[in-house]
Amino acid sequence: MTNQSWQQQYLNATATQQINQQPYSKQFDDVYFNDQGGLAETNHVFIKQNHLLRRWQQNTNQASFCITETGFGTGLNLLTTWQAWRDCNDKPEKLHFISCEKYPLSHQDMLQAHRCFPELETFSQQLLNIWHAFDDVFRSGFHTFQMSHDVTLTLAFGDATESLSQLNAKVDAWYLDGFAPSKNPDMWHNDLFVEINRLSHVGTTLSTFTAASQVRKALQDNGFEVVKKPGFGKKREMITAEFRQPNVINSTKHLWCPQSKADTTNKSVTILGGGIAGMCLAYFFKQSGHHVTVVDQHKQPMQAASGNDLAMVMPVLTAQPSPESAFYLRAFEAALRFYQTEEWHATGVRKDLVLAKDKQWADAIQKSKLPNNLITIESDSNVLYTRAGYVDTQLLAARLRLNVDQWIRCDVDQIDSTATGQWRLLDNNQKLVNESELLILTNGIKAQQLMASHDLCLTAKHGMTTTIKPPNDQILKHIQLAQGYVIPNQDQQHWLCGATFDHLDPAQWYQGAQLHHDHWQRNLQLWQGLPLQKVLEKAQVIKAHAAIRATTADHLPICGPLIDQTQFKADYQDLHHGRHWQQYPPAKALGNLYVLNGLGSRGFTSAPFLAQYLYAMIVAEPLPLEADLCKIIHPNRFLYRSLKKTPKN
Repeated sequence: MTNQSWQQQYLNATATQQINQQPYSKQFDDVYFNDQGGLAETNHVFIKQNHLLRRWQQNTNQASFCITETGFGTGLNLLTTWQAWRDCNDKPEKLHFISCEKYPLSHQDMLQAHRCFPELETFSQQLLNIWHAFDDVFRSGFHTFQMSHDVTLTLAFGDATESLSQLNAKVDAWYLDGFAPSKNPDMWHNDLFVEINRLSHVGTTLSTFTAASQVRKALQDNGFEVVKKPGFGKKREMITAEFRQPNVINSTKHLWCPQSKADTTNKSVTILGGGIAGMCLAYFFKQSGHHVTVVDQHKQPMQAASGNDLAMVMPVLTAQPSPESAFYLRAFEAALRFYQTEEWHATGVRKDLVLAKDKQWADAIQKSKLPNNLITIESDSNVLYTRAGYVDTQLLAARLRLNVDQWIRCDVDQIDSTATGQWRLLDNNQKLVNESELLILTNGIKAQQLMASHDLCLTAKHGMTTTIKPPNDQILKHIQLAQGYVIPNQDQQHWLCGATFDHLDPAQWYQGAQLHHDHWQRNLQLWQGLPLQKVLEKAQVIKAHAAIRATTADHLPICGPLIDQTQFKADYQDLHHGRHWQQYPPAKALGNLYVLNGLGSRGFTSAPFLAQYLYAMIVAEPLPLEADLCKIIHPNRFLYRSLKKTPKN
């Protein structure tokens, strides 16, 4: 992703005018759909010419079908396709609809446009609800929504070519939409068609309303066999095409961090670890019909590092735009969609600006002009994360536990593999606990112990929280955040205070967490000199919790396939010479072994999105995260970075 793209950019709604009750673009001097029948035009140009109904019926054993378009506009193509998909009895399991849009319409204009198609109201209302939540301010980059149990929408706000360059997907059909090349030349350039080539496979179809010669030539130059067909209405001709030949592109851009799909013979998965990461994975796999086994040392889910009764969920906003901030913002948005009403409490998080660096950070945030529904600078002494809040972890655990077919309580001591490609979990008596083709490690720092020959680059931090009963009549409207945090539960009867973040020597990593007698004093000290200190000093201690969290040096999780590190070191041993022209081989993954770990203190913010992302990778569905952000969470990043450094003599 370009440096500009992962910055916290926000697009304002495009100004339009209404002509014949439909939006008209002043910028491109054109209407968004044909006034002779927009619905009929979509059916003719895109659904019929891509032979969608026939292809769906002929590929009922296909796990998913992916359609990608280059101009979302009013969403009419999505709604019409969704209706056709619903009405088709025989079809693949899932539909993925991916659409790029650089100039999103306002909610009011979308509402006005959709009134032209009352027959699509069932589908339209869901899209309008999504659009209303944007509040006419749209973050650039990917946004993924589950429209129904079998329809997923990914909106990519920003330039179409740049958005497609960040996409990891196998596209089955293309809708080349958007305003005509003569009116919107910035979109219809060759780089766009290079990306279309990369994302297509032999048999991918394409259709577009235009028959412009430059489009025909660009498609032919990029592997498509092009045919002109009669257009819709007054339009004499249009183009259809079928993909025949991928371009050969010599690039090492992403060879070190493959997003490898699993190669399995059945829909079964074993997840080692029943914390928030493992339970979110259980949810996504169960929704697609997998048999889910969770192995954990506890009887119930979310007991160790995920074991606090309340958990804060908020984005990470850095002083300067950063990939870290971009990732956590996407994760935060996904978490808001994942947590259900009874589990989620959007109290807001008020952060006290205690140190000089806090105030400098707030000044930078204010200059970045982020939307008020994300963060508000309230005063010189605090800011409010407007939509942040907390989740009731035990209500969440009860819901997610329903997605587990088999729960095995055991402290796993060893992982090995068989000649037939099975991963085996053994206890401390070398007794077989579980055997499966597909294994995902979500068990915190213990994953490093089990993978002793494989450096996961995890480190352990010891944390303690204290639950208190506040003094009478004391109410906190928001979560309070400074050097520590205080989360008030819904009835204000208990506040959760935390958390210490203590260094541990490696020898202590696997010994288990120890609750220190001074846990409350340690947490109370985090509020020294702040107004809340006097209130907290009068509180009654109810209980406490200690846990060991796995984290990483760059404070980002590790998520993806584990790599054969010995082979990678041999293949990339001269990487530090900076030979960018050299063709390195793709990193070799350890077959069907994945990790989701190192979530640190931000697990309840990042786990739902990471689980969705890893699930999509494993089953080869379109990834909901931009390629350049996939790199920053890849398990192989630390080894790759180390090999880029010049060895010390």
